[in-house]
Amino acid sequence: MIIKRTLYKTILKNKSNPIITLSLLMIEIYMGYLVWYVLNLYLPKPISNYRLLVSIWVIWICAFVAVYKIPDQLFTNRQIKDILCFPVSGRKLVLLVVGRLACSQFGITISAFWSYFLYDCTDWALTVIVILFSLVSSWVVDLLVLIASTTIGNMLSVFCVGYGFIIFQYGAFLLLTLSAGGLASRILFWPGFLAQMNTIFAPNWWLLIAMLAALLSACCSYFCVRDGYIRSYLNTQNFQGRKTNKRIAPTKIKNPYLLLEWKRVLRNKELIFFSNIKNILTVLVLCNLLLQNLGWKGLPEKYALELFLLVSCCGVNTISSTAYSSDPNRAYVSFLPISTHRLFLWKTLQGFAWGEITVLLFWLGVTLVRAIPMTNACMLLLYGTAMNYGCSWLGVFLDYKMPRTPTSTNELLHGNISKVIVLFASIALTIWEIYFTRQIARFISLLSFAVCVSVCAVMVEFGYWLLCRRAFHD
Repeated sequence: MIIKRTLYKTILKNKSNPIITLSLLMIEIYMGYLVWYVLNLYLPKPISNYRLLVSIWVIWICAFVAVYKIPDQLFTNRQIKDILCFPVSGRKLVLLVVGRLACSQFGITISAFWSYFLYDCTDWALTVIVILFSLVSSWVVDLLVLIASTTIGNMLSVFCVGYGFIIFQYGAFLLLTLSAGGLASRILFWPGFLAQMNTIFAPNWWLLIAMLAALLSACCSYFCVRDGYIRSYLNTQNFQGRKTNKRIAPTKIKNPYLLLEWKRVLRNKELIFFSNIKNILTVLVLCNLLLQNLGWKGLPEKYALELFLLVSCCGVNTISSTAYSSDPNRAYVSFLPISTHRLFLWKTLQGFAWGEITVLLFWLGVTLVRAIPMTNACMLLLYGTAMNYGCSWLGVFLDYKMPRTPTSTNELLHGNISKVIVLFASIALTIWEIYFTRQIARFISLLSFAVCVSVCAVMVEFGYWLLCRRAFHD
């Protein structure tokens, strides 16, 4: 047990914190109670009708965790290549990571269902069957993700295997998001849809099908890992370690800060590929969800939907939110004659420049499709540009104050904490702008007010950078 724990810590290169573990456990227990409290208080009775709904949510969460963790911990993890120098088999590593993942999914499932027994003690045997169905289905998803990841690592060449993992992970994430959004919209807006689902769902038969699928997936994953895991892992690592021999001519560097940032982005090629493609796909997903009667379709304010989608596009800038986390040179900045104050500015400008590509693409598309007048189109572009700089500045600032050291070469959710905070802040600001023009100052145009607020936010950020220099020095 001690060897396994040490090996797992070596793979992840982190130390377990009992306070954080206990806090996460308490949050899971509370969230499980909150789900059934809301279902019992606000939705029609009986509460037993919602066991299948919670089971689907649990499988969705566990599938998302599997898609995120298995490729990052088993295939793009830099630490495994050091462990392979010791007499440790690849099957043992895979079993260790997948087993820990299965234990965490067991905790998620129990946390989601424990409070059901507080509201309904009847049919407890059927509830246990539903819990087992959720667990076994989650494990089936884990094995399928493992098989797919091993296949990607073996089938794709070293020149594109990294992009294959990015497409697989984010494609699966988008598929899960669309399915969850579609399910929520059908339950809320289609009368009788949940009752029809409960009629079709027979827990005993579905549990048997899930167990058979788990057995078949376990056999396939065993042979897949035995014959191809090591080769798949080494192929993935070679994608990140490829180098080209070229002669470097002596040059005079006019702007070292621009060069440092340009090299950082180019060395992390996943940032360029993933960030811009991800942002475009995110806008499309949001547009699809917002048009499915999720509350935004009936807004009377003109250009409210365009502002919301545009600010969402600005808030998920991966290059800004990983400005310091993805910079391997940040450890040398403290003793080199480099101004951290100016370096922060150029990191912001680089993130702004790459984020502006997505802003321009979205602005051009929405202007042509919705036939927006030229004056309003220019104001939308000004709003998007200002919010792009504001979100880039905030993303770089958050990553500067709380940088993280990723254990994986993959950039799927690298910088996710900063992106979530920036996205939440930008969307909250847009919602406040809509509320202000709708409830308080109805005589003000939403678009004009949003442009003024975004420009003021940029001025405040720039003034803070200019005046509070001590905040940007180590």
